Amino acid sequence: MKKIVIYLFCVICLFSCKKNEYLNASIDEPTVEFASTALNETIPFVTGSEYTIAVPIHIFGGNSTASLSVKAETKMSSDAYLVANSVQLNGKSLDTIFVKINTQKLEKGTDYNLKLTISSSNVTVSKNYESCTVTFSQQAFMDFFTGTYSCYESSTGATYNVEFVKQNNTTIKNMNFYDFPLAGQYVPYVFTQDESMQVEIPENTEWTDNLGNKYLVSGTGTYELNGNFAVDFTMKDAATEEMYMTGKHTFRKK
Repeated sequence: MKKIVIYLFCVICLFSCKKNEYLNASIDEPTVEFASTALNETIPFVTGSEYTIAVPIHIFGGNSTASLSVKAETKMSSDAYLVANSVQLNGKSLDTIFVKINTQKLEKGTDYNLKLTISSSNVTVSKNYESCTVTFSQQAFMDFFTGTYSCYESSTGATYNVEFVKQNNTTIKNMNFYDFPLAGQYVPYVFTQDESMQVEIPENTEWTDNLGNKYLVSGTGTYELNGNFAVDFTMKDAATEEMYMTGKHTFRKK
């Protein structure tokens, strides 16, 4: 029994010593690393031909103005991106590597990867965070019109929130039409991707309200490239096709 106690005591001391040595370790020279090993970014649909992604790097254990070599690995064509081969640290604890993207070379809605690796002969680089993979895509057209909107309804004077969900590459779904839908009911909005910038609720779209009443909904309108749009709508009784309501919905992106 005595031997077992001594053995356990030695094991505890061994692990305790290792833990203390780790906690007491200090870095006494500047060390550089990426803030994370992965970075994800979505480029807005309306972005022009150039978009800049800022990739942060940290300097700890002191400051430095040393130079870093930057290596970029990607399957993208060389004219689709630009990143400097080297950067000089700014003498502060935070710095940035900038990646410029030529959005004209991107297919909207497609993910792209760019792996950055830093090295230096003048300053220590952390082995665990010497690389960062930047994943990015440019927002697809219909994704630009999804999310939460404020809806003003001219016929009732009411303002309420609606949620638009993407259905396909031309259509989004209004999940809160008329602020009174039966659970699971929605109204589709079809967008033209041309100079007409038109929006349409397909003729006689059937929709059911929260009381179980069925209507035939139609509408036409236009959109703006800031994400807002407006649609003149009509609602008919589905059984009699008599007019129930007409009005205009003005949707403003939140």
